[in-house]
Amino acid sequence: MSTNIISVEFLTGLPLAVVTTLLLFFIMWRIGKKRHWFDERFRTVHGRAMSISWLATTVGILVVWMIIILIEGPGLAFWLITGLWVFHMTTFGIASMIANRKN
Repeated sequence: MSTNIISVEFLTGLPLAVVTTLLLFFIMWRIGKKRHWFDERFRTVHGRAMSISWLATTVGILVVWMIIILIEGPGLAFWLITGLWVFHMTTFGIASMIANRKN
């Protein structure tokens, strides 16, 4: 298979996937708005679920981080997990600032 064919397939498939995703998102948003899926109760439940998920991810990253330090030492995996931790905590800080400004 030539690389030209692969590029053509990619360049036609990617926009098609983006358009399909946006179309499905728009349809589900319209249906959800009509059925009141996105009311205050939804936001409260969704917010709590995201909070629990964030805490679970934090614990998971810390456990994996400790295992990597004990088994492999400060190699590539250690720095990847450290980068993930920094990204995780930075996004939490930014989200907290945004949430505090809204309230």
